[in-house]
Amino acid sequence: MQLSMLFAKGISVSTAAILGLAACNPPNASQTTVPSTSAPTIATENTTAPTAPAPATTTAQTAQNQDIDDIADRVEDALDSDSTLKPFDLDADDRGNSIVLTGRVQTAEQKALAEQVARQVAPNISINNEIVIQ
Repeated sequence: MQLSMLFAKGISVSTAAILGLAACNPPNASQTTVPSTSAPTIATENTTAPTAPAPATTTAQTAQNQDIDDIADRVEDALDSDSTLKPFDLDADDRGNSIVLTGRVQTAEQKALAEQVARQVAPNISINNEIVIQ
């Protein structure tokens, strides 16, 4: 019986201490506080867990990746716009810093035309012509 009364008093004292701390006003934003090392810090529901840092990429790398992807899209649009190449539904995808042409055509001239169209749209980009002649 004494143990349960002692336990109940301990809970009452702990509850009062927590409520008393909750009633305290937070420090003014202009005040500087030094954390105490003698008592453990009590976490509240307003604390946030640390987040992992973002991957280390530079703006130039991101822009370059977006640029090559955009250029590949423009090459593919140009291939689809060419009346000779349109029926073959050729693809242009970015791979690293180059553009890869894929698909199937009927003649070597059509394969060469696809590469020529790609080089006109992307003159400063490496073009890998992997188009297969059927």
